[in-house]
Amino acid sequence: MIAFLRGHFRYYTMNSWNRAKSYARNVKIHNLNLTREQRSRAYNIVYAEDAYTEINERIRMFDEEHDYRYQASFNGRSNGYIVLLQGGKQESGYQSFCTRCGQMNYKKVAPVAATPEDHVRNFIRNKNWWIPEVYPDIEEIKVHGLPVERVIEIVKEVKAEKTEYTLDDICGRCDKHGRVNFDKPHMRIYTQGTGMDMDADFENDDEWSWSDLKNRYDLVKSFDKMVDDCIEIFKALCDSFEAIEEEVPCVRKAVVLRPIEKKEDVEATG
Repeated sequence: MIAFLRGHFRYYTMNSWNRAKSYARNVKIHNLNLTREQRSRAYNIVYAEDAYTEINERIRMFDEEHDYRYQASFNGRSNGYIVLLQGGKQESGYQSFCTRCGQMNYKKVAPVAATPEDHVRNFIRNKNWWIPEVYPDIEEIKVHGLPVERVIEIVKEVKAEKTEYTLDDICGRCDKHGRVNFDKPHMRIYTQGTGMDMDADFENDDEWSWSDLKNRYDLVKSFDKMVDDCIEIFKALCDSFEAIEEEVPCVRKAVVLRPIEKKEDVEATG
């Protein structure tokens, strides 16, 4: 296992200037052991827009299998290497999203108020900047008839939420109703450019237990298996497809100038 890890090909995790390296594979076309027919198509296929769809999905599956603590990514000037990276997941801070356009928002949509307490709670959520003693004297809260003590309790509960709310579900981007809260915290995937095992002393039992060594060996083996799968996917593309150029019509919105109808012109035509 030590010989395998120490002898594994390595490449930069980011650019060469940061000098950080990790386990990697050279996947340049000339290094894939392609047949003459496959190679003749390969150099054009790599430029096709949908050439990497299945390959990227295989890489995503690898990332997901390792809960994004370990990820794989193309690197190099021409993306000629796949590199094993470290990363993880963390809460993004987004609280809601638009079901129409997908725009995410850092504020939650306040739940529909069904009771006097709900109305008071939503009011405080919308105006959560005063000290608790101020709220019982506000007319919009007094109208619901709750005891002062209960109002103070609700204020403290809302402030403990540490969450911002909007009273409507309107999206800030498309300006339509349809924004809803996430059922669970929205997670953001992050990737680190740090090296992996660059100066590892695998023989040091204090740093590397047998189980740690076996886990790293299994990880890199699974990385190699994923890359092998990607290579087989690419070979299958070269066997079944050829890349051709075709014109694709494109519809886009543009801002143009339009003459203003002057009042005298309208009256003349009328």
